[in-house]
Amino acid sequence: MPIFTHILLYVAYAMISFAVGAALMQIGGEPLGSSLLGGIALFSACAVTHAGISSSAAANRIGGAEKRLRADSERIRSAQREIAADIDAMQTRMDSLEAQIAFAPPPHAPQLEAPSYAQNGGAPLELKLIDQIVDKLGAAMDARLQSIQGAGNVTPINPSAVRGPMDLVREALLENRVELHLQPIVQLPQRKTAFYEGFTRLKDASGRLILPQEFIPAAEQAGLMPTIDNVLLFRCVQIVRKLMKQDRRIGIFCNLTPRALADELFFPQFIEFMRENRDLAGSVIFEIPQDAYENRTSIEARAMAKLVDLGFRFSIDKVANAEIDLPDLERSGVRYVKMPVRVLAEQIVRGNVRPRSAITREIAASDISAVFQRYGIDLIAERIENEDAVLEVLDLDVPFGQGHLFGAPRAIKESLMEETAPPRDFLLKQGGRVA
Repeated sequence: MPIFTHILLYVAYAMISFAVGAALMQIGGEPLGSSLLGGIALFSACAVTHAGISSSAAANRIGGAEKRLRADSERIRSAQREIAADIDAMQTRMDSLEAQIAFAPPPHAPQLEAPSYAQNGGAPLELKLIDQIVDKLGAAMDARLQSIQGAGNVTPINPSAVRGPMDLVREALLENRVELHLQPIVQLPQRKTAFYEGFTRLKDASGRLILPQEFIPAAEQAGLMPTIDNVLLFRCVQIVRKLMKQDRRIGIFCNLTPRALADELFFPQFIEFMRENRDLAGSVIFEIPQDAYENRTSIEARAMAKLVDLGFRFSIDKVANAEIDLPDLERSGVRYVKMPVRVLAEQIVRGNVRPRSAITREIAASDISAVFQRYGIDLIAERIENEDAVLEVLDLDVPFGQGHLFGAPRAIKESLMEETAPPRDFLLKQGGRVA
């Protein structure tokens, strides 16, 4: 029922209720208040009844739609079974013909005993019918599917819509729709940019950004995260070199998945690339999450050690537990720890949690940063979103901060994006992983 009809019905209910209320007052001698309440009660009863009838009708329509959908699904399944049966019958016939051909006499034989063969270029007569049978079978299949779609209003399948996330990731890599976004890390309290953190962002064919929560699971499933790490690293190295030409010594944090460290195909190429760029060891910092670091395998630990031997250093982010082992971080080449403001406030300040170290005396919250620095590690407060958080961080004497208050991740200039784009051969070196 159209919405306009519903409105007219409710207006009619109101008019009837008003008339009944007036009648109660005039004829029945009821006071104004009682007459008004009677009219409102009648209107409410009519409205509730109308709503119940409308809901019942809507439920019936939904039930009917569900039945039609089930019928459409059953027709499609039936068509699939029939098509499969046709294909099996065709395969059986083809096998029979192949067997006959294998034992058929040569074309120059004086006589052919089998009546199904004819002298026509040495080919059996039935082979001439194969193309016609295949064409008829294909036409029958198309007609059956079209009739099902027409009867059930089934929307035809759009080939571009059936592509999965893994296909989108592969296309973005091969067509160079990979962007580098940089977020500043500032020195406190001056708020001067000291580092940048690099983030990878992919785009689809329409130019829409594919969010990390969309492409990372698909990329990991397809084994493409090492390739994405490689693209990020390649761009970061190019950016650092450009900054060095401008006498700007600003480092870049590059996220590195633990899986990449253990990847037999990726890591040898990766370590060779970093050996060629070891002069950037002070400006490129590799970053891995706390849980990945604490659960690293022996292979991953050796891979980290090889990078440390080249002079590169690591950062730990996504810290959820402030009771972190500082001597172990120092031995592993970790020089930065990023701790969210929430963890600093809840665990360090209020929870009295302290990192593990050789210091036996009681450590005040304001001395935490100094304890980290004793092991050659700088503390970075991340996810700073407001000025109140800045005050909390300054009370703890944390030397660096990161968050949207100081700047959100932003894409580098389009011209710079083109200059720092890795060549296609760089991607295809992944041993066919992308293609």
